[in-house]
Order: sequence, then structure tokens, then C-alpha cells
Amino acid sequence: MNNAASRRITAAQVPAAQWHGWLMHCVPTSVRPLVAPERRLVVLTPHPDDEVLACALLMQQHAESGGAVHIVAATDGEASHAEACWPMPQVQAIRCSERDEGLAALGLGHVPVTHLHLPDGGVAEAGGRLHAALLELVEPSDALVTTWRLDGHPDHECCGRVALDVARRLRIPLLQAPVWMWHWARPGAPQIPWQDLYALDAPPAALQRKIAALQAHRSQLQPRSARLGAVLDAAIVERAHWPREYFFCHGSS
Repeated sequence: MNNAASRRITAAQVPAAQWHGWLMHCVPTSVRPLVAPERRLVVLTPHPDDEVLACALLMQQHAESGGAVHIVAATDGEASHAEACWPMPQVQAIRCSERDEGLAALGLGHVPVTHLHLPDGGVAEAGGRLHAALLELVEPSDALVTTWRLDGHPDHECCGRVALDVARRLRIPLLQAPVWMWHWARPGAPQIPWQDLYALDAPPAALQRKIAALQAHRSQLQPRSARLGAVLDAAIVERAHWPREYFFCHGSS
């Protein structure tokens, strides 16, 4: 993630535990796989670590059911420490290495990753390149998962908008995961399409692998400098421990 590029992201407005309690009662759990195993799951991730925060449980479930997974890395997350004056090439190398380590922790170290090298914090300005790349890579037999198009971070939102257009063109299923939405929204907020939100439950072992995968992203969990905290604060780390993931679903599985 790139906290410097966020628009609505501040301290979490609602504690993670309160969210979890409300969601458990108000959002249905899918009674069938969100993505059919015969479809390849294409994961469009704005930054390294977003594939863990958004859909680590989904990726594990899909792979364990025999489905193929392919990750499209929009950016390399090189701007996450810009405020701390870390050299971007150094951050880029660190974050790509952390992604590899995180995928290995999920048992997905073999999954192919297509790197688009779009500018961190500037995906919207490179939206045409992202759109063209997805249309070239995604097949009508695939399913797409990415971050929500109204998530609160411009890179997340652009990935969501572009993926929605591609999914509609190819008539394929699309799942959009809220990541930063939990920071600025409130339970039952009328501007959020809760009727399209579904939960995915996962066994304890898959959750433990997700937690281990997030720990691989050390650059995001440690203070960036003496005056700057971690990119991933305590609330988002706590949410990563939820035994469920949530997706706005478009189209059939």
C-alpha cells in the first residue's frame, strides 16, 4: 500500500471488533465457492501486500480446489516510504521480495506474477495501460478479483474501475474486496451496496497462513522513521486476523 496516496484514509472510525460483530450478523456467507474451480482466478493487486489483505483466504481455497491462480501486480509499492525519504529502487526491491515471501507462506510460491510496474500512487494516470494489459491477459473463462472501486485509495479504486469494465466486456465474474473501506465507513452506511457483499469462511489453517503471509511484509508493519508510523496500523492488522474475507460480487461464479 501507499499511505501517502490515500484520500479518505485516517485512523479507523470503527474498531475492527465492532465491524466483525456486525458483519457476522448482517452479511451472508456464500454457500458455494465464490469462484468455480474450473476458472482461473486472476488477482489484480494494486500494491504488494494487497493480495494478502484482500484475498489470501480466497486464493488458498481456489488453489486447494484445483483452480489456477495468476497475480497481476499493478505497482511494486515503491512509494510507500517516500515520506521517510527511502530510495524508491530500494523500496521496490524490498517489497517485491516481501511479496514472494508472503506468497510462499500461503503455499502459493509457484503462482505466476505479471508485473506491470505502474507508478505507485499514480495508477489512475496509467489506467489506459492497466486496461490494455488486462484485456490482453484475461480470458473469457477466467474470474477477476481486485480491490473495491470505492475503497478510499486512488490506486485501489482505479484497479476496481478497470477490472469492472474488463469483467463486463468479457462477461466474467468479478469480486472486489474492501480493504481501506473499513477505515472510513460505518456499519450499515447507506452509500455502500451491502446487498452485493458476501463473506468467505476459511479453516483455521488457512487463516494462520494468511497471518504468516502478512508478517512477511515487514516494511509495512514497522515504523517508517522516528516520526512516521507503520503503513499498516493496528486496526488493519487486526482485521487480517478475521476468519472471513468479504467481497462485492458481480456476475456468477
